[in-house]
Amino acid sequence: MKNILISGGTGFIGEHLIEYFRAIDQTLHLTVLVRSLDGLTPKTNVSYALWDVEKQYIAPEVSTTIDTVIHLAGANVADGRWTAERKKVLLESRTKSGQLLVDWVKTKGKLVKTFISASGIGWYGEGLDGQVFTEDDASGNDFLSEVCRLWEASTQPLAQEGVRLVYIRTGLVLDPAGGMWKAMQSAFAFRVAPRFGDGQQVYSWIALQDIVRLYVFAAQNPDVHGPLNAVSPHPLTQLEVAKALVKKEGSFYVVFPIPATLLKAALGELSMELLKNAHVSAQKALSAGFVYAQPKITDL
Repeated sequence: MKNILISGGTGFIGEHLIEYFRAIDQTLHLTVLVRSLDGLTPKTNVSYALWDVEKQYIAPEVSTTIDTVIHLAGANVADGRWTAERKKVLLESRTKSGQLLVDWVKTKGKLVKTFISASGIGWYGEGLDGQVFTEDDASGNDFLSEVCRLWEASTQPLAQEGVRLVYIRTGLVLDPAGGMWKAMQSAFAFRVAPRFGDGQQVYSWIALQDIVRLYVFAAQNPDVHGPLNAVSPHPLTQLEVAKALVKKEGSFYVVFPIPATLLKAALGELSMELLKNAHVSAQKALSAGFVYAQPKITDL
């Protein structure tokens, strides 16, 4: 692994992944696919190249010596209500970008041996009480399950080219600088722990530091194949997550219930992702030898 091509490298996880790669191995070269070069700051061992998913275009200057592709691109599922138009964007931003990268590998990236794609634990859908999902479980039957299934399927043709495929099925990424934690910081500032519905739905979460490290682990370990759940070994209920995070601001807090009906009225179908019960196993990552830096929410 010496030359890495990254899509979605200007996103929340992507930016941290690039900095982690740069910190652990200064001999690596990272090529980051972007829609615009405006405002990008030059970095040692990092180059930027244009791509256009709608036009199925990747700049010709992307090196043909790329040996590893990390595909993070995809519209933010939490960025607005899931209208029919938004659903189309969420799906096609993943499948069309995957298809574009597959075509590039087949025609230009003959040295690519490893292709790691983001995916999500949304693959599994709603879990029953006591049910623990593993990578062997079939996809669910809701919208996000379909997105994850088609997302992963978009790059499956590379298996026929002898490329090692890994799908990082990501849980709730926790970090104060982004995602749900950042969105709830205004509530935490007032010592409020929001409870969504009854708050007993299981959230399978992962620290930002560990999701970044898991991508690197998957890239470096040729024995890792197929779907890989990116979750902590210690899932919690939604209310436990909210309480743990608000306690970072101090010991005093109050629980503020937000009924499921109110969430549905405000967010529509997207609200189901806040109310969904999804206990997802971390055993495959553990068995492969991955060591979590922040396995418990108190480690954050």
